[in-house]
Amino acid sequence: MIRKTALLTGIAGAFLIAAPVFAQDATTPQTPEPATAEAAPAQPQSLSLTPGAVVKSADGSELGKLVGAQNGAAGQELTVRGADGSVRPVPVAGIRQDGDAIIVNASLSDFQAAAPIGGPNSSDAEPAETPAADEPAA
Repeated sequence: MIRKTALLTGIAGAFLIAAPVFAQDATTPQTPEPATAEAAPAQPQSLSLTPGAVVKSADGSELGKLVGAQNGAAGQELTVRGADGSVRPVPVAGIRQDGDAIIVNASLSDFQAAAPIGGPNSSDAEPAETPAADEPAA
């Protein structure tokens, strides 16, 4: 009986000594909070790319209407039909949306300097297939 009382008294004493340490740890934050909102990673912007949407350069010049998208030599590109009817690639770097319009970093001169895709009046963004050498041309 005396051993049991001594054991329980020892355990109770250990809890009394450790209680301030537990109280201190419970009030300190385990992970520091970010100092500002700038430190938090930016959320990706959701874009709604629909064919026929107006595509503009960063300076506000209208490049044309969106036809679609493709993988080009420099990565992903938008395909845009210009005022002359030709479809040209536009890099997607810096793309954003302003209402229904799509804003890209390419300027009007960059767009006009790009090689047309599939000929001057192509109805597709994809280049036309050429017949093989052993097949007669239609």
